Amino acid sequence: MTKAELVNAMAEKAGLSKTDAEGALKAFTAAVTDALKASEKV
Repeated sequence: MTKAELVNAMAEKAGLSKTDAEGALKAFTAAVTDALKASEKV
């Protein structure tokens, strides 16, 4: 699955625009990255 396919799937399943879904994915990725950098469990 490509990033674009994931964004489309998120938008469809959550009833979001593709722009909002992409923003949510970026926020999720940033949160996970920050947690991993802080040696937290994910």
